[in-house]
Parts: sequence; C-alpha cells; structure tokens
Amino acid sequence: MVGTWVETGLVTVLLLSGMSRVPPDLYEAARLDGAGAVREFFAVTLPSVRGEIAVALTLTVIAALRTFDLVYVTTRGGPGTSTTVPSYEVYHRAFGLGQVGSAAAVGVTLALLIFVISFGINRFADRGLT
Repeated sequence: MVGTWVETGLVTVLLLSGMSRVPPDLYEAARLDGAGAVREFFAVTLPSVRGEIAVALTLTVIAALRTFDLVYVTTRGGPGTSTTVPSYEVYHRAFGLGQVGSAAAVGVTLALLIFVISFGINRFADRGLT
C-alpha cells in the first residue's frame, strides 16, 4: 500500500500530461460519429496515451521489484517471509546470513527479470504505434 501511494503522483502526472496533448479534434470527431464517453475513452484517449502508460508501467514495475527500504523499515520481511521482496532477500542473504554468492545470484536474476519485463512492456507499447 505504501509503495502504491508513493508511485501514484508520478503516474498521475504522466497520464495527465499525455491526455493534455491529445488533440480536441479527435474527441469532436468521435462525438460526431456517435461515440459515447466509454467508447471515446477506449477509441481516442487510451491509444493516445499508450506511450505514457508504458513508461508508467515500466517505472512502477521496476520500483516494485527493487523496493528495499519500505520492507526493511516496516516489516523486515515478516511475519515469516510473507513480505520478502527480491531486493530485501539480497540484503538478508549477503549481510544476515553471509551467503554473498547466493545474494549475488538473486541480484543478477532480479536485474535480468527487470530487463525482461521492461523489454516486454516496451515491445507491447511499440506494437500499437505501427
């Protein structure tokens, strides 16, 4: 919940800036074609802010996967391991258990996972532009 609240401001600014650059002519054309508010949103607004959605999604996924400070300060991965995230697991293995090799493996896997997810999001966002 805390991480979601932290990212809400950035996502809001990104989406509002994207929606402000949508030409009003597109909305007028949609209304003339008989589109209601819902159809106008899905046919005009959503495709127009596809790039901003991709950026917001990429940043929030990366922030969620690399969150360390919130977990460390609030729960330290507990109760049990219910709030453990990969970045906290790197810290715990390296400094708590002394398993530096294992921590490095988790860190590299986390970096690769972030790369794959970011690549997938950007590939999906670019597909709609062509």
